[in-house]
Amino acid sequence: MNSRELKKSAGKLLLKCVLPAAVFIVWMIATTRGNVSPILLPKLGAVGSDFVSYAISGEIFRHVFVSLRRCAIGFLIGSTLGITSGILLGWFERLEDFFDFVINFVRAIPKTALAPLLIVWFGFGDLPKVVLIGLGAFFYTVIPTLEGVQNVDSLLVKSARSLGANDRQILFGVILPSALPSIYAGIRIASTSSFVVLLFVEIISGNDGLGYLLEDARERLNTSTMFMTLIVVGILGFSLDWFVRYTEKKVMPWQKGKTLSR
Repeated sequence: MNSRELKKSAGKLLLKCVLPAAVFIVWMIATTRGNVSPILLPKLGAVGSDFVSYAISGEIFRHVFVSLRRCAIGFLIGSTLGITSGILLGWFERLEDFFDFVINFVRAIPKTALAPLLIVWFGFGDLPKVVLIGLGAFFYTVIPTLEGVQNVDSLLVKSARSLGANDRQILFGVILPSALPSIYAGIRIASTSSFVVLLFVEIISGNDGLGYLLEDARERLNTSTMFMTLIVVGILGFSLDWFVRYTEKKVMPWQKGKTLSR
């Protein structure tokens, strides 16, 4: 990396840090000089102190591990099934016609609304949480994958066939590479949305995990722990999104990600 690229990267990083830094500064001023109740908005020091206490005891890491395990299992199963189904539905038109009504009917139902029913069916263990996350990941990935497969330029397919390519070669050599941007768009949405679904179901039925920690703090009116938990969730969600974008650049090096303003 030359000096020009280094300066550009440093400038982008600085620009990204301006807004979060401003938020924290306003937060500090409001809680130290303003007449704000600590129940409504705790001091940053109290939030940091809670994090240190939970970190030393190891409790925060236990809750993070439990939530990440549930999220990873549900997301991987749901997104794998969603991508596979999207490819099949996009490749076989009759299959899409057969499943179209069911997929769009179930997709219209908020996944969080299914939580009480899944709890009745599967109890209060990990299974209803994983199933709910998997359902969300499935529907967030199946539609973008389907659209990506169907919107591949027909000229590319005709050119491949004119060169003697069979269906398998067209699928893996033309269709999938062309549909990858849409697939990754669905993966990005599914990865971060999985945390939203997870927190909701842990809040209403969990006895461990970050959602449970958040609800437990709410019952004790401990807003500093609530803010600490939300910040941890935000960091995890941001890290997961960054990882997905990083793998996207590695899988699709031809996608520069430039806009007209650059």
